[in-house]
Amino acid sequence: MDQSASTGSKNSPRVILPNLGRRFSGVTSTLLQVLPRQLERISLVVWRDAFVEEGTPTVSFRELLRITKNPLPDGSNRVFHARRNIEMLWGLILKWIFRRPLKLVFTSTAQRVHSQYTKFLYRRMDAIITTSDRAGSFLEKPADYIVPHGMNISLYPFIEDKEKAWSEQKFPGSKGIGIFGRIRPQKGIDLFVDAMIEKLPYFPEYTAVIVGKTTPKFESFVQSLKKRIRSAKLEGRFVWLGEVEYKALPSLYGAMSIVASVSRVEGFGLTCLEAMSSGAPVIASRTGGFDLVVRDEVDGMLVDCGSAAQIASSFEKLASVPDMLPKMSASARRRIEDSFTIEREADALIDIYEELANRHA
Repeated sequence: MDQSASTGSKNSPRVILPNLGRRFSGVTSTLLQVLPRQLERISLVVWRDAFVEEGTPTVSFRELLRITKNPLPDGSNRVFHARRNIEMLWGLILKWIFRRPLKLVFTSTAQRVHSQYTKFLYRRMDAIITTSDRAGSFLEKPADYIVPHGMNISLYPFIEDKEKAWSEQKFPGSKGIGIFGRIRPQKGIDLFVDAMIEKLPYFPEYTAVIVGKTTPKFESFVQSLKKRIRSAKLEGRFVWLGEVEYKALPSLYGAMSIVASVSRVEGFGLTCLEAMSSGAPVIASRTGGFDLVVRDEVDGMLVDCGSAAQIASSFEKLASVPDMLPKMSASARRRIEDSFTIEREADALIDIYEELANRHA
């Protein structure tokens, strides 16, 4: 049953979305992207206002305690949707210690063996959502729901004229291949750098663009990569942008002729969706939801995890055939429009919330 945002308010939300990450991450991005559609259909609040758009209904912990003291007027339960361990923990604290009448749901995306602590938490949820069969295979029992992530295609518009978009960024060269995400080994940044060191000399029109935050823990990792680039005398062919504002990402994606999403391990991974919505074919590793989204040699190229050689070979193939990229660009956008919109994800989540809210067992 649809619930108009006008049927509830900040004082009587049907859904609580905790947002307790200290840094902007893929988890934060998935929450933010479904919010506008969810706000159109259901009354909700976000607990903690970091990174959310101005005007989004948010609450403090004190307000959260107040508004969750009693069930909703129609007798249904509020739903608390956790996406992190800390959020599951707080959901249990609210339910067990503060005795709040909540239904707890957790989205699990990690493709690794879960810690005993994570298992302890998710065993106590009322329901578990996962984003793909592969991610679900790491759970102790099948997830209750599978909901792939979606993309706000209006936020990441299709950019057909890549050369114009690239020139507006004022980067060297006339074309770009980009990689987006935290700068750490898990994301395959080193594999990307090694592949580009091998192949960029043969494609002088291309510049490699690296976008993402480096935490102090991985600063030595970044310096080692820059040293490799200097040794190859290719400093002018790489642009390190560091962390950029969330609102700046669509124009960057739109300027890329190719995007590399080559993580060694990924939960689901939004970079493929963001790139493809923007019309950038993707070189994607077989992890997360990448091979669910990307059709090999249709929307991009799939490579094995950990293979710099396959990344290099895929880039060479894409860069060597001028007619291939525009066709893949259009196909990538259609793929997102047809199967991976944010509306599809948000509506599926709202259906789950309604089912849980009315579950009295």
